[in-house]
Amino acid sequence: MSLGTFEPYIAGIKLSRLKAELKRLSDLFELDGALTVEIPALIESEVLLDLYGEELNSRTYIVEDPVKGNLMLRPDFTVPIVKMHLDRGSEAAKYCYAGKVWRKQDQFSLRQSEYWQAGFEHFGGKNVPVDDADAFSLISKAIGHLDLEIVTGDLGILRSAIHGLNANTRCKNRLLRQLWRPARFRQTLNYFSSSKSLIRESQLNLVNALKSGKLEKELSQVGPIIGLRSAQDIFERIEFIEEDAKKNQINNSDLKLLEDLLNVSCPLVEAPQCIKNISKMSEEVNKAVLLLEDRLDAMSDAKIKINEINFEVSFGRTSMEYYDGFVFEIHADKRGVLGPVAQGGRYDELTKFFNKGVKGAALSAVGGIIRPEILNIIKDQ
Repeated sequence: MSLGTFEPYIAGIKLSRLKAELKRLSDLFELDGALTVEIPALIESEVLLDLYGEELNSRTYIVEDPVKGNLMLRPDFTVPIVKMHLDRGSEAAKYCYAGKVWRKQDQFSLRQSEYWQAGFEHFGGKNVPVDDADAFSLISKAIGHLDLEIVTGDLGILRSAIHGLNANTRCKNRLLRQLWRPARFRQTLNYFSSSKSLIRESQLNLVNALKSGKLEKELSQVGPIIGLRSAQDIFERIEFIEEDAKKNQINNSDLKLLEDLLNVSCPLVEAPQCIKNISKMSEEVNKAVLLLEDRLDAMSDAKIKINEINFEVSFGRTSMEYYDGFVFEIHADKRGVLGPVAQGGRYDELTKFFNKGVKGAALSAVGGIIRPEILNIIKDQ
C-alpha cells in the first residue's frame, strides 16, 4: 500500500472531510452511550509529571503562565479524563472526545507533533473480558472494512509474571516501574539476576563502613546534608547493596520465564497455549492466561475475526505507558511513518494512581482512540 503524507495546512475539501470524519466518530461513540466532553488544551503539568517524572518534559510542550505556573499542551486525552472522572466521584461512565494533541518527536521523525484524535473511555465496567472486547469491537466498527494490520498484547501477562517472582518487593517494584521502558527494564532485569557479581568493591566498602559505624560518624561531622536524600535514605540504600551482594533476587528459572514471555509472538488464537507451554509452574501467569482466554471468547462472541489478529506479550511497552492489561494497535503501514490509525487498551492501574489513599482505589477502565487524518489517507488509497 502506497500511503500519502501529512500536510502542514489543511483547507477546502480535505478540511471538510476531516470535520465530517470527526463528527461521524463522535456520533458513533455517543450512540454507544458515551457522553461528549471537552478537555482544555492546556492542562496542569503536575498531573502528568507526578505520573511520568521529569523525563516527560522531553516529550511534551511546556508553557509558562505567570498565574497558574507551568502548563502543558495536552499530550493525550486519557489522563485528564481519568482525573475528571475521579474528581466527579462517579463509578460507571462512558465519555467520548475529539480534538488535537501535541507531542514532541525525535529530530528525524516523519511523524506529526500536532494531530487529531477521536476516542472514548469506559469506566466502572463489571466484566473485564467483555468490556475489553467491546472496546476493540467499537474501534473496529468505526474504522470499517479496511486491509490493516492488527496487533494485540496483554501487559497483564508480564505484570503477573513479575508479581509471581521468587524475589523481594523492591525488585518487583523496580521491574514494574520500568515495564514501559524496554532498555531500562532489561538493565533492571540484568542487575537483579546478576547483582552478586555486579556489586563493586567500592560499594562493599560503604557496606563495611556502615556496619562498623564509621559512615554514620563521618556524616555527622560534615554538617547538614544538602539535597533530597537524608542520611537515613543513604543508609537504607547501602543496606540494599548489602542484600544484593549476598543474593541474586531473580533466579535462573524466573529469568528464563520472563525472557521467554518477552519473546512470545504468535497468532492471537494460539497465544493462550503458547504462554501455558512457557509458564507451567507459574500460578500467577496461569491466572492471567484464564483472563486472556475469556477475552478471546468475548471477542469471538462479538464477531471479531480473531484468527486474523496477531499477539505479542511485550506489545505496547513503548507507546502505551499507562496501559496495564489488554492493548491493541491498528496500522496501515507495518508500524511505519504514519503511526497507528487506532490504538487502545485497559488502564485500571492509572485510576489507582490518581485515587491514592482510597480503599479499593483501582477502577475498571478501558478505552481507545482513532486518528481521523490517517483514516482519511487510508481511505484515499
